[in-house]
Amino acid sequence: MASADYITPTFFIIGERKCGTSSLYRYLVQHPNVLPCSLKEPNFFGKGEQYASEHIDQYWALYPEKKSSKHSSFMWPELNPDGILYEEEVIIPRIANQDYITGEASVNTFYEVAPALVKKYLPDIKLILLLRNPIDRAFSHHRMYQRFQEEGRNLGFQVNSFEEDILAEIRLIKKGGTGHYLSPGIYLPTLKRWHSVFDKTTLKIFFTEDLKIPSKAHNILAEIQLFLNLPYYNYGKYVAQQFNKAPLASFSTQLRSKISNFYQPYNEAFFSYIGQNRNWK
Repeated sequence: MASADYITPTFFIIGERKCGTSSLYRYLVQHPNVLPCSLKEPNFFGKGEQYASEHIDQYWALYPEKKSSKHSSFMWPELNPDGILYEEEVIIPRIANQDYITGEASVNTFYEVAPALVKKYLPDIKLILLLRNPIDRAFSHHRMYQRFQEEGRNLGFQVNSFEEDILAEIRLIKKGGTGHYLSPGIYLPTLKRWHSVFDKTTLKIFFTEDLKIPSKAHNILAEIQLFLNLPYYNYGKYVAQQFNKAPLASFSTQLRSKISNFYQPYNEAFFSYIGQNRNWK
């Protein structure tokens, strides 16, 4: 079937990885006028322009059919308290004759995907970007890759200790290279790339640290509802839940100080550009 047969996406959470996007997406699809994509993270545009042109009908088919009255569902990968990944089915009821929107969350999109490719197929999409203190983001990203390596996945590179990998990346980036963990947290160049294709009014930026505080999470969701032209919905205590939350871990204050010094000029430039400031140390 063609795109006209499906509810095409109104919103797209484009990233960033390890910034709480799983929780935000779960909140959004609890809204009574929002139906989910059938895949939690399609990563469709991350497969390149040729793949997108050849499989675009498959992408549209991930979304609810306009004339269907079936409930929507998708498989949700979740971490248990021990950090073990499992899947659960999430079912979203659908009410006959009710207006719905839909959207997706492929969080590698912000850093890895060409914005023009998204614009080509989703010209009127509203983008949501969730960002986090880049130090904590890098640590969480590294822990994820450690877990993947322990599971036997082929990453194409070796994951060592956090300190060893991060200090090596600092040296690499200072020489003009890019790394797996620190480079995605240098937000400004990537944001400018998206702003060169999408008007600033169509891309909303929020922060992970706010999403973890229920009162601020309610404000974020209220702002997103206005952004998406949705009727107001009170999420109540649902926003106290955090999804895909890994077990607690930490690293040395000395290493944190080194990473903070590395990121300081990048963060200052980023906050100057967006006209905000946060204590990312």
